Order: sequence, then C-alpha cells, then structure tokens
Amino acid sequence: MIDTSSNQPHFWQVSRDNQTYTELCNALYERELLRLSQLTTEQLLRLPNRLASLPFYIRRAASNILQQQSALALDSLNASWYYKQAASCPARLQQADPIDAFYHKYAKPGLIVPLYITQLTREQIVLDSIDEVDFTGLRLHCNEHGWFSFSGTPLEQHNSDKFLLKPIKTIMAAACCGHQWLNGDKKPPRLLSLRELLLASRLNWQNFAKPLPALTV
Repeated sequence: MIDTSSNQPHFWQVSRDNQTYTELCNALYERELLRLSQLTTEQLLRLPNRLASLPFYIRRAASNILQQQSALALDSLNASWYYKQAASCPARLQQADPIDAFYHKYAKPGLIVPLYITQLTREQIVLDSIDEVDFTGLRLHCNEHGWFSFSGTPLEQHNSDKFLLKPIKTIMAAACCGHQWLNGDKKPPRLLSLRELLLASRLNWQNFAKPLPALTV
C-alpha cells in the first residue's frame, strides 16, 4: 500500500543541501567543459580520459564543499568562495625565516600549501600539495609546481615565477577566493580549477590559530 500521508517526502521536495549540491555540480560542469574546450592540440589526446573522470571529481568536489566547515562564504551558483579582498597581495608580508621554520616543523606529503605567483605585474596565490620532502636537502616537492627550498625559494627554471608561502588564514583565504592583483590594484577574482577546489575543500580551518582580520579595502 502506498503511504499518502503528509509526512512522506515527495520526489519534487528538495532540501536546501540537495539544492546547493545541484547548483555546485551545474557550475562545475559549465566551468570544466569550458576549460576542456580550450585544450591545445597536444592535450586533446587526454580528452577522453578527462571526460570519463569528470563526473567523479565533480561529485566529489561538490560533496566536500557542502560538508566543509569553512571560514569563507560560499557562492554555490558559481562554485566559489568569497571574502573581502585585501588592498594588496598579502604574500608581500611574508618573510623567508618564518616560512623556513614552518616547513622544518610541518612539511609532510599531503600537506596543502599556498604558492605566490607573479607574472609581469599580475599577482595571485594558488594551492598545491606536497608529495615529497627532502630533509637532507632542506627542500620539498609540490605536486604541480615542483621543488622549493624550505624558505620558499623556487629551485627549478619552470617555477622561477613562484614562491612557497607559509599557510596562514589571510593567505589561504586569498587563494581559496581566487583573489588577484594587477599593477598593485585589486582585480576581479579568478575561478579556481577543479583541482584547486578539491584541495581547498580539504582544508581544516580550525588548524589556523588566528581569526580572519577585517581587511583594508
């Protein structure tokens, strides 16, 4: 017998979490399909594999984002976080000695780390993860961006425009929100790649000791 009582949920009744999950998935599909449409000829050979894995990673990212207790506000329609942007890039305030001390103590495979990237006059902070640590050579390897010294200095030609940072709340907030600056001025935030979103959704914000300050606009 079919239960027609008012307590029975109907298929058209959508919870707030389900609606947010759907919005996240839709936004991520639109974003990633646009990225895939811009692949170079050389990259097209990997297209079938990337398309096949896309549903898994999008569902995973949406689920992780939904479950995360983040210090940032979520814009589910654009699959992004937002927070007031600093007037200048906070990476400029970091110094080599505190960065070195942090990675001497905490460097390990799997740790999510921020990287400062400067290209001409554009500045931004991106996320990566450590996959190898060389305590003898006082260096570590980031999965996407290569080798860096514990003090943050790039050690390869291809990553010479990058600098490893100490992960603190202001830095991680800027990375997760896609904040960027051009000629020292704030610019509209960039959209994070699916890989960066997966990394950002794994962050435990309780590991950061200090609360986010009210940033100068």
